[in-house]
Amino acid sequence: MSNTTPFDFSLILCTINRTVEVREFLTSLAAQKRKFNIELVVVDQNPDERLFPVLQEFQNLFTIRHLKAAPGLSRARNTGLAEASGRIIGFPDDDCTYGPELLDNLYEAFDKTPECGGISTLVTDKEGNFSAGGRMYRTPCRINSKNVWWCGVSPSIFVRKDALGDLLFDGNLGVGSGTIFGSGEETDFLLNLLERGVRLEYMPQLLVYHPRFNGPWKSDRGWLYGCGMGRVLRKHGTNAVVMFYYAALQQVRAVQAFFTFKYRKMFFHLAMSFGRIRGYFAKI
Repeated sequence: MSNTTPFDFSLILCTINRTVEVREFLTSLAAQKRKFNIELVVVDQNPDERLFPVLQEFQNLFTIRHLKAAPGLSRARNTGLAEASGRIIGFPDDDCTYGPELLDNLYEAFDKTPECGGISTLVTDKEGNFSAGGRMYRTPCRINSKNVWWCGVSPSIFVRKDALGDLLFDGNLGVGSGTIFGSGEETDFLLNLLERGVRLEYMPQLLVYHPRFNGPWKSDRGWLYGCGMGRVLRKHGTNAVVMFYYAALQQVRAVQAFFTFKYRKMFFHLAMSFGRIRGYFAKI
């Protein structure tokens, strides 16, 4: 890799309402076996200064840029992107952690595939259960517009800065956007990269840890998630038949939850199903 910038990695960590988890991530970053020149861009959406003592613990281990921003995940990531200067840019969740060899393995993977603009890893909890984005592929593949839904979630994405150009996250998508589209920003981001001709590889042999989601199964959350996916499907020209297929998959999950007496989970999946339809046809 060339040495046109001082940082090997810029990691954009957007966070709100968490301190213990942020410290755990920073601890995992400090424990990387190979010492890289790391720029951690912390986009702090808390109204107070709770993160200051946490960040001070690690300020001598890597460069930390501490920015403040109003709530809104996609807008916060864009704030971070404006400051990031590393050769490889990642987007860790504020409750994920890295294994001690992750950055070393990522760096080597990029080095061996100079034609590759971005790499996505597998994301599971520490027991190997699918977590942050639900089910993901277990075998490596080149990412395309069809398989992207099972190959990328926010903390799994690492992209060369020179492949990004001026690309930003869609501020109308994701948690805190102020719209009904409460998810899908990372998939939209990857699809935009693909549409620009950037080669993306899915490498599940690389792993990011993230706690498994086990509820609370709130219907309003399912609705926002569903609307976000529906919006992304429509935005990138997916046929309505495909969208209805994805909506039907959630109805199947709702039926499974019903027969296991998990009624909150049932309503969650129903809300997600109808949210996908609503998001697809919504005007914006």
